[in-house]
Amino acid sequence: MKKIRQLIMSIGVFGISVTGMSALVATHSTPVQAASCGGSANILAIPGWYDGLCDGNGKIKSPKDFAGSDDRTGIGKFATIVAMNIVTILLYVTGYVSLAFVIWGGFKYMISGDSSSGTSAAKSTILNAVIGLILSIMSIAIVRFIAGAIQ
Repeated sequence: MKKIRQLIMSIGVFGISVTGMSALVATHSTPVQAASCGGSANILAIPGWYDGLCDGNGKIKSPKDFAGSDDRTGIGKFATIVAMNIVTILLYVTGYVSLAFVIWGGFKYMISGDSSSGTSAAKSTILNAVIGLILSIMSIAIVRFIAGAIQ
C-alpha cells in the first residue's frame, strides 16, 4: 500500500512540475510587446532586460526616443520599462526556484520510506513550493498588467 501511495505521489509531483513549467513558458510574452534586440533567443523563456527598448535595427533606443509632451528627456519611461523587465526576470527566477523545490520535495518524499517525520517534512516542502509557484505566476500576470497600463 505504501509503495502505491508513493508511486501516486511521485506521479502527482511530476504532473505538478510539468504543469508549472508549461504555465511559466505559456505566459511568456514581453511586458511592452517588442522584439528583442538582435533577435537573440531567451534562456528558459526569461525575457531580456532590454525588451521594449529596441528600434527596428536591433539597437537599443535612447531615452530621448521615449520623450513625450510631459517628459522632455524620456528617462522616466525608459527607466520604468527597464524596471518592469527586471521585476519580470526576478519573478521568472522565483518561479523556477519554486519548481525546483517541488521536485526536491518529491525526491525527499520518495526516499523518506516509513519515516513519518521525513514524509511530513517532504509534504510541507511540496506544499510551500506549490504556494510559491502559484504566487510567482500570479505576480507575473500582475506585473504584465501594470506594464501594459503604463505603456
